[in-house]
Amino acid sequence: MGIAGLELLDYFLVDREPVAYNQLPYGNCSERTIEIPIALRFLKAQKAGIGEPYLEIGNVLANYEALLEQDAALANRIVLDKFEEAPGVLNVDLMEYDGKHSLILCLSTVEHVGQHAYGEQKSGDREAPLRAIRQIYNLLAPGGTALVTVPFGKLMDMGWLIQFSDAYLQLLTDKYGVPREAATISYFRKQDMDMHLQTPPQCWIQCEKGELTETMFDSPFMFANGIAVIRLRKVGPDIAPELPEASPLVYMPAPLISSVYFSPFIRPAGFDKDGCFPANRPGYPFYSHPLTLAPGSYVLKTSFDIEGSGEFTLEMVSDHGRRLLWSERVAGSGEAVHRIVLDREERDASLRLYQHNSARSRLKVPCLLFMRDS
Repeated sequence: MGIAGLELLDYFLVDREPVAYNQLPYGNCSERTIEIPIALRFLKAQKAGIGEPYLEIGNVLANYEALLEQDAALANRIVLDKFEEAPGVLNVDLMEYDGKHSLILCLSTVEHVGQHAYGEQKSGDREAPLRAIRQIYNLLAPGGTALVTVPFGKLMDMGWLIQFSDAYLQLLTDKYGVPREAATISYFRKQDMDMHLQTPPQCWIQCEKGELTETMFDSPFMFANGIAVIRLRKVGPDIAPELPEASPLVYMPAPLISSVYFSPFIRPAGFDKDGCFPANRPGYPFYSHPLTLAPGSYVLKTSFDIEGSGEFTLEMVSDHGRRLLWSERVAGSGEAVHRIVLDREERDASLRLYQHNSARSRLKVPCLLFMRDS
């Protein structure tokens, strides 16, 4: 079990078919745990690599060569990656590549196009990921197929990536010209995971897109908490580029704090695989690294599950603890939403939990989210 207390199985369902989670220990605390098996299932169904090589955009499968060795044809691929230098990798910008391929795979890569990540400099073009998907469509040979995965949920500009939303993804057809009948999309939601980073058991389910409307990147779990799996089929001619005019969408910025488990927190006693903190004496079970907070209104969403008779206060302080900005007593279990208004810039601010007594307790924190009030 993890912080949600769900049973963690060794498989998930894709179109009602059980598929084993990835077990290779690379990036496996993230959405890679389902992306890799979904990709391999797709490639095998398409008889990838038999005859002509397929195109992989983003050098991802190189980290899972042991899985490719189980089917030698899957290694027959051309890898396109603008920045990652490795043997056999073409360091060419996706938007400048002009080959044609019957089969293309792109795992969690297009959301970084035009953003500040992996050598890319942020262009200010929040719709660059959509242009990248249109480019993938154009790179398909007639009748060709592509599989593209992206983080999906609430529309967010994380700085280093754009998390897609339904309204954002609809621009692919409405603005960027990809035929509606060319795209088939399925959605997956992360429900729970063990709270450790080495190949942790997870719980993902296939779901409807509406179930991901409020899903955020990096909260409550590390990296994507929902993904869209986009399957493209070339059904017409290439699509000409359009004038670069931004659409009137509202992007949520990255939260300042998204989880006590993965955000920059100090946790003196640590926590177990179920996300439980021991709390047995006066002191701080956890506290964040220093933050600089601009004047304005902030939202703090919390969820606590406390076993025992410990007495706790959650507080926001600044100036290395010399200035108390906000505090609230925490007892038992429950969820809450707080608004904190700051009338000046606060430096060296920290969100921390203090235990007042010596009662032996255990506590989980399924949600600890701190962000600017939109």
